[in-house]
Amino acid sequence: MINVRFECEILRASRTRLAQLIEKSTYEILFKIPDGFNNNIIWQIGHCITSQQRHIYMRSGLPMYISKEFEDSFKIGSSPDSWKITPDVNEVKHLLIDTVNHLESDLESGLFVNYEPFDLPIGFQVKNHVQALQAANYHEAEHSGQIFTYLKLLVKE
Repeated sequence: MINVRFECEILRASRTRLAQLIEKSTYEILFKIPDGFNNNIIWQIGHCITSQQRHIYMRSGLPMYISKEFEDSFKIGSSPDSWKITPDVNEVKHLLIDTVNHLESDLESGLFVNYEPFDLPIGFQVKNHVQALQAANYHEAEHSGQIFTYLKLLVKE
């Protein structure tokens, strides 16, 4: 049996670590694109938030806790080159934790009833909101690895 609270604790721990990284990093580090890559640390973090919202809320037929502008800035296929406005670092940092708070509350209240399944590029089908949460944790771990790689590359410069 899947422990949804534990999955939320993992998500919160990952997000807290990213929020701390934002607090400790300069604007230049957060927004600089390392050589050989097409996005930056703030895009990676915003992308994690956007994917979690799309995969859990949108596929459940529920409104997301992010704006359409935020979603467009960080959804798959976007990049800093496509940004119409520069994202607000404080908004990104706020959403890291706020979206976890909402998720925990919404899970407790039984808000998730319907779900539109989708296939992950790694060959699995996500069939419900709980699996979407598990997939979000996996996805965020991948992007956290990228973020800390970027950080090492950028701090050396």
